[in-house]
Amino acid sequence: MPNEVLHLKNEELSIEASRFGGSLIAATWRGIPFLKPTATAGIATQRFGAEASFPLVPFGNRIEGNSFVFDGERFFLEPNTSGDPFCLHGDGWLREWELKSHNGEQATLSYVHAARAGSPYAYEAVQDVRLEGSTLLLSLAVTNMSTRRLPFGLGHHPFFPRTAETRLKAKAKRFWSERTGHLPDVPGPIPHPLDFSEGNTLPAHWMNNAYDGWDGEAAIEWPELQLALRLETERAFACFMIYSPGADADFFCFEPMTNLPNAHNMPSEAGLVALNRGQSLAGTIRFHLAPLTAGAR
Repeated sequence: MPNEVLHLKNEELSIEASRFGGSLIAATWRGIPFLKPTATAGIATQRFGAEASFPLVPFGNRIEGNSFVFDGERFFLEPNTSGDPFCLHGDGWLREWELKSHNGEQATLSYVHAARAGSPYAYEAVQDVRLEGSTLLLSLAVTNMSTRRLPFGLGHHPFFPRTAETRLKAKAKRFWSERTGHLPDVPGPIPHPLDFSEGNTLPAHWMNNAYDGWDGEAAIEWPELQLALRLETERAFACFMIYSPGADADFFCFEPMTNLPNAHNMPSEAGLVALNRGQSLAGTIRFHLAPLTAGAR
């Protein structure tokens, strides 16, 4: 695959992006990784979980039964990985993206998903990866190319380093428990150990939960690295997922999303946006990196 690994660099940030999955495979600030790098020294492995971050399009997470009803019609999707029974995270993260432009601090990639058996979706996704000083910008847009109106969502799936003292801050209104199949169960108040509104360390146990009513901002601190990350979103992102296998893992995921998992089968469609042919949904996520200052907590 020509130009598979794309290098972006300035005085503060160094990013490696890949045409496989439109993914990031390494990201450092002043030489310190703020995304968990791949284990393959810069070459995407084409294996789920190997990327440092990947886009979610045309929806995030799972759809129960790989089926949903929209505008009175039932649609079906096929599983897309060997390790999960669901159509997981849409299509873009498992496909080759086309390079549209690339210079020292910017790259634009696109992916066209043509109409095919096993999915009702046909769309074009465009992702812009850009460096501005100590800020990484990820902009993602999807345009409906189907002949019918369909519900769309967007997101990103970053893998952040996890240290013993890692702290996360993110304000939301509701918490979703997890049920069989890694699907959201019921919403409710946020349990105190899993409340990150004022900043909290990560739980020692398994965590794979959705939050909604998010204000679109988050912060991560790594005291051992003297590093702080401030995350800001624009427009449609009102949900996030936190995935953490446990205290022994060297990573955790904080995933900004426009829609809840299984939103296709929720009465309000929980953050999905209905697009007619030619209409688009777009959003931008900013990662601001800085030294961790004393008393920041």
